[in-house]
Amino acid sequence: MRPRVDVVLVRTHSPGNLGSAARAARAFGARLLLVDPRADASHPDARAFASGAEDVLDGAPRLGSLGELAGGASAVLALTSARGRRDRGLPPRWSWAAARRAADDGPVVLVLGPERSGLTTEELRAATGLLSLPTVPAFPTLNLAQAAAAALALLQRPGRIAPAREVGAGADDVERVARSLALALERCGHLRGPRDDGTLAEMTAVLKRARLSRRESALWLGALRALSRNP
Repeated sequence: MRPRVDVVLVRTHSPGNLGSAARAARAFGARLLLVDPRADASHPDARAFASGAEDVLDGAPRLGSLGELAGGASAVLALTSARGRRDRGLPPRWSWAAARRAADDGPVVLVLGPERSGLTTEELRAATGLLSLPTVPAFPTLNLAQAAAAALALLQRPGRIAPAREVGAGADDVERVARSLALALERCGHLRGPRDDGTLAEMTAVLKRARLSRRESALWLGALRALSRNP
């Protein structure tokens, strides 16, 4: 059985990439979502490159920002080479094996940024984890639609019986823990000053790196809520 994957393209400029990504989504049974697309899905190049998957392109929900994504995902994974970026405050890097395990627990959202600049730092911070394609170091980037197709292929797993394991926390669960952490730190006076956003981002990154189970996230959530009530 194929995992449920949502491919989210952010501010895509090339109509050819829109069409090619729609075709890749159809080939791997994924859903396509477009965030603030800069290219027109009715452009002849988009239609030509979508060949056979025009319905996926036409039916892709259009969102204004990543904040409009529906909840319930097992993980929100940003695809990036992360060249020239500091890891401090960013979510942890995931292996493709870990991403496949997350897909066993529930839907996975795969986010790809615009061709010219990639995802912003704030958009990366909103993810559960970062994924990079196993390219050669000398040439670490691919065309956007090629990257989407390669990522979808890497998320597939051959059919087998998975070993029993504790269900992982979903992206929404981790976000709730992060919000409770921020509230507890604010109420005890630990978060102050203009650089506190960076401090909180670094602490949130630790939560994401831990890859909590659903039970562990509930335990942390309960403890942080109790601390917020009794600083």
